[in-house]
Amino acid sequence: MKTINPQLSFSTIHELGDQIRTREVSPVEITEQLLQRIEQLNPQLNAFVTLTAELAMDEARQAENEIMNGGYKGPLHGIPIVHKDLYYTKDIRTTASSKILRDFVPDYDATTVAKLHEAGTILLGKVQTHEFASGATTQSPHFGPCKNPWDLERVPGGSSGGSGAAVAAGLAYMGTGSDTGGSIRIPAACCGVVGMKPTYGRVSRYGIFPMAWSLDHAGPLTRSVKDAALCLEAMAGFDPKDESTVDIPVPRYADSLLPSLKGLKIGIPATYYYEELDPEVEAALHAAIATYKELGAEIIDVELPKIEYAASALSAVLLGEITAIHEQWMDSRIEDYGTDVRLMLERGRNLPASTYLQGQRARHLIVQDFLNAFSKVDVLLTPATPLTAPRADDIAGGMRLARLTAPTNLTGLPSLSMPCGFSSEGLPINMQIIGKPFDDAGVLAAGYVYEQNTPWHSRHPELS
Repeated sequence: MKTINPQLSFSTIHELGDQIRTREVSPVEITEQLLQRIEQLNPQLNAFVTLTAELAMDEARQAENEIMNGGYKGPLHGIPIVHKDLYYTKDIRTTASSKILRDFVPDYDATTVAKLHEAGTILLGKVQTHEFASGATTQSPHFGPCKNPWDLERVPGGSSGGSGAAVAAGLAYMGTGSDTGGSIRIPAACCGVVGMKPTYGRVSRYGIFPMAWSLDHAGPLTRSVKDAALCLEAMAGFDPKDESTVDIPVPRYADSLLPSLKGLKIGIPATYYYEELDPEVEAALHAAIATYKELGAEIIDVELPKIEYAASALSAVLLGEITAIHEQWMDSRIEDYGTDVRLMLERGRNLPASTYLQGQRARHLIVQDFLNAFSKVDVLLTPATPLTAPRADDIAGGMRLARLTAPTNLTGLPSLSMPCGFSSEGLPINMQIIGKPFDDAGVLAAGYVYEQNTPWHSRHPELS
């Protein structure tokens, strides 16, 4: 058995892509190493639902042959990735970490799966989600709990916890995620990686099992901002199979990452986002604000008067939509849901239509608040979560995780979760950068400059 090279396992996509392009390293070598690492570490983490080792090696050999024969496709060619187990994969089971879909095998790929495959990625397997994406902890009663690689007693966040854990632990270079109330950005925060929720309509959700149609977003979890930019560029674009997607050109996001913050105006919300924070999270965010000042950004206080209604508005919209999606199974297989998901669905079934409509009205007011704030600033800077990753038995802590991410599911605004510090217990702390509609490039650029001037992204969990 070959010795695992930790430096290779924790490389970024853009670093590795250059080495693959110049043939310094082979996709076969990379894939073999990650499969070996998965075999060694996944029994502790329980990130994978389905490992596709044979397929991965076939795709790695194909990528190597293509590159050797002059068919290099770009920076994702030969890069091993994982898909959240909500993403449909042809002839590979897609369980949604549920009992109901335990043996479901789609006969087509999700649009994003097809796009990433076309870009040359290698599929290592399908990874855990909170059951039907309906929670922030990825503690599955059907497949067992997914663990946080920084502390196995803690949750990896959710619902894209398997992707967060796999990327943080060096088991994959990128994982797909979906985000309805924070399900990309929360696991990014708990696991100390980068999670990008793009603008609503920027990335197709076709072939991704839905949680709530008007709130769901799809995006990448990676180890760097530039990697997120490269992956988002591959995933984004109009899709006639998803009526929510918008037919506007996809920027070259990685080319928009500039080394300067000259002229950037960063808004700090005066209320809500900086309330009820754990002290170490608050300290890390104030340090990040100071760093941005040193880098030349202008810091401006902004008001979001209706933000206090965000939690109740999101709850009303989400419960109404998730119940409609699961209605048939609720009548025939209610006992096959985990307790927390079943209780959520039962709450939704009893939700008056008027409450759903009131939630949508409040949503409109919150959107307007954000647009007003963006008349004065370019981006907003907030914590990603109010606390670090809670312990698996800390139910109250798990319920707090989505408070700061949920508002931009209502508004559809692009939001980036990225590392900005560590707690005294060695747990990652992430900040959130929120941007204007379809200014995903601006959000990534603001994160990139900070990342290039801080050390947080270079730390990795130690597992053996």
